[in-house]
Amino acid sequence: MALCKMLYYLIALCLGVNAKMDCGSYTTKTVKISITSRRNLTGHWIAQVQLEHGGGDKETGPWDMDIEHTTTMCQGNVTVDLKATLIAPPAKSILTAGPEGYDLVPGLGYYKLHTDVKTWDEAHVACEAEGAHLLIINSDEEAKALEIFWDANPKILNGDPNNWAHVGFHDKYKKGQYLTIFNQSLVSTGYVKWYPGDPQGGQQNCGIVVRKSNLLADIYCNSVIPFFCELEL
Repeated sequence: MALCKMLYYLIALCLGVNAKMDCGSYTTKTVKISITSRRNLTGHWIAQVQLEHGGGDKETGPWDMDIEHTTTMCQGNVTVDLKATLIAPPAKSILTAGPEGYDLVPGLGYYKLHTDVKTWDEAHVACEAEGAHLLIINSDEEAKALEIFWDANPKILNGDPNNWAHVGFHDKYKKGQYLTIFNQSLVSTGYVKWYPGDPQGGQQNCGIVVRKSNLLADIYCNSVIPFFCELEL
């Protein structure tokens, strides 16, 4: 039961619950969090959490709750750490205006396709200036979502050089050793799908994503093309 109480207070804190807050007017949104616990035959306590919210709410889409659980043991003392993250994205459109012209893809993050073409290094700086970073693709779902941004920019044609966009990986330090802008291996991102014939090697050291196919390729870093920036949730 101590575990359940700890989780309750943690979720209450994440949701910003404050019973003492004074407010001139109130708008009620129905949110229900149910916590149940049981003890199995081996003596283990098991706690389950269920989140429900009003299905008629037109302002937000489906809510997701992620709960991380860590147990640490030190000199016979057990510490349980529970972290709850509640995400309630807008439901009106898969593209919803975000900060600095970014659009939200629910469950993934905020994205912006810059059509003011730049070199890879210039694009890297431009994303950071907006508090974002060059896009790092982590899944098939995220790669597929990029089609929305291509389609929303009909001025970008299928011909060169606007058939590609800079993204956040390179092999500038060691040929063939592809790293993200955070110096993590490209393999660690969870998405390494190359366009046929790529990577090409030579002096083509900077990463791009190919329009429509969602596949990765490499290009000369001084190539002037569109680029994707990303703001994580």
